[in-house]
Amino acid sequence: MGNTKNTADKSRRWFFSLFVAADKKNVKPEMVKMLTADGKLVEIDKAVLDEAAKKQKSTNKEIFDWMKNPSKENS
Repeated sequence: MGNTKNTADKSRRWFFSLFVAADKKNVKPEMVKMLTADGKLVEIDKAVLDEAAKKQKSTNKEIFDWMKNPSKENS
């Protein structure tokens, strides 16, 4: 019985080593060049850009409610 447990442990170790090996690979992220508001050229990871694009955009009403606007105070 002790022998089968040893082979089962080896197969589990082998299986989990696949995940560890995948994490250790040198994967170079795809970079995108963009300009900042002050005109500087920066490179960002494309995955970050894709995640930011998925977020819901604010409506004009939400922006108007958020702003400190003198015309809001008169209403």
